[in-house]
Amino acid sequence: MKEFNLDQPMDKLIDLAINKFGEVEFHEVVVDDISIHVLQIKRMQDYINTLMDKMRSGKGAPIPLWAMIWPSSAVMGLSLSRCSFKDGARVLEIGAGAFVNGLVLAKRGFNVTIVDVDQDALLFSKINALKNGVGDNVSVVHSDFKGSLGARFDCVVGCELLYGEGQFQVLADFLNDHLVEDDSGEIFLSLDLKRVAKDFFVCSDEYFTIMKSLTHYRDHSSGKEKPVNLFRFKRKLF
Repeated sequence: MKEFNLDQPMDKLIDLAINKFGEVEFHEVVVDDISIHVLQIKRMQDYINTLMDKMRSGKGAPIPLWAMIWPSSAVMGLSLSRCSFKDGARVLEIGAGAFVNGLVLAKRGFNVTIVDVDQDALLFSKINALKNGVGDNVSVVHSDFKGSLGARFDCVVGCELLYGEGQFQVLADFLNDHLVEDDSGEIFLSLDLKRVAKDFFVCSDEYFTIMKSLTHYRDHSSGKEKPVNLFRFKRKLF
C-alpha cells in the first residue's frame, strides 16, 4: 500500500483522500462536552459496492472498515473523557480507525501517538488531528505491531481490533512491550459482542489483570439499546 507524505498542509492531505475515495466530509461527534470533527467517506456504500465489484473480478480490495465511526468508539470516548490521568500522560491509540478516542484525549491536552498498519487510516487520522487543532500533540506512526516503537505509554486505547486470530499473540505482546512497566499504566479496549475473542484474552492474561464491564448505547437507526464490552487492563507485577 502506498505510503503518504503526511507532512503536508491539511488541504493537500484532503486532496489525497479525495483522489482515492471520492468525496469526503467531516462529521461532528460530541463525546460528553468535547466536540470533534471526523473525516468520513461521503458515499461509503457506493465505494464499498465498487470494491465488491473488483473482488468479484478477482482483484483484491480491502473494505475500509477503519473509516467508520463505530459505536463502541463513542462509548469508549465517553468513558475516557471522564477518566483521570496524571499530568503529562503519554497515550497510544492502536488501530487508528476514525481516531475518536485519540482526538478526545488530545483535546484534553495529552500527547497521543496513533499507530496503524493501514496507510489510508493514518492519512485520515492525520487530517483529523489537523482539523481539530491538535496536530502539535499527535504523532502518526505506521506499525504492523510486530516491532517496538521505542517508547512506553501510560495509557493505551483501542476499539474493534480483534479480527484476525493469528494476530492475537502479536497484539498481546505489543501491548506488553508498550505499556509502562509499573502498575500505573492502563489499557482500555472496547468491542461489540460479536468480537469477543477468548484466545486474545488468554494470551493477554500472561501479562495483565483484565476487568470487563458491559454498557449500552442507543442505535440511531433502530432506536434499540445495543451492548458494548469495555475492557480495562492493569499490568501484573510478579
